[in-house]
Amino acid sequence: MAIKSFVHKGLKKLYYDDVKSGVNSDHVVKLIDIMDLMSSSHHPVDWKAIYGDKFSAKKGSGEGVYSIEVNGNWRVTFQIKSDGAIFLDYHGKQIKSR
Repeated sequence: MAIKSFVHKGLKKLYYDDVKSGVNSDHVVKLIDIMDLMSSSHHPVDWKAIYGDKFSAKKGSGEGVYSIEVNGNWRVTFQIKSDGAIFLDYHGKQIKSR
């Protein structure tokens, strides 16, 4: 599944241009691993199998949003749309479905 869009500009620069200045330097390796997995996998079930309890599906107002823990409260969040696009953000706060 291709990554189509980014909310977080730092993730976008890291993914497309290998520019690390927009993200926490301690998280770069994990972020690259997560984005590589998303771009090569086809379903969130695959991500759950790899990340286990660090992977979660949001409920309530965040339904349809998935997250993978990077470190502590930092998460990569994404949403799969009907056209297959994945929207990514990287943050340490709650996110709601868009």
